[in-house]
Amino acid sequence: MAQTTKVDRLLARLPSLADIVRGSLLHRTTFHSSGCSKCARGIGHPQWVLNVNYPGGKNRQISLHRNQLLLVRRWLKNYRQLKKALEAICELNQRCLRAKSSQRATRSKGHD
Repeated sequence: MAQTTKVDRLLARLPSLADIVRGSLLHRTTFHSSGCSKCARGIGHPQWVLNVNYPGGKNRQISLHRNQLLLVRRWLKNYRQLKKALEAICELNQRCLRAKSSQRATRSKGHD
């Protein structure tokens, strides 16, 4: 019963599952190959991207507008919070399984 209470408390603190994104926020500079005075001076164009890794070494980079940064940062934070809570819930459930398993073992020893 105590396990359920702990899990319930973890679940109650979770953000909405609709407000998450997985990946890393990167600040990078891109350069045009020709025709750009900023790039010719070596300044380039700073931009924010959301980088998402996929199995097989594949990456997707999504260029972000400045007005999307706060939203993406919040979604990334929510993802990390959800992932951490999921791991904690799994640990609690594993402890519950071990406790039930040891209770059954203790009861069956008493019947021998």
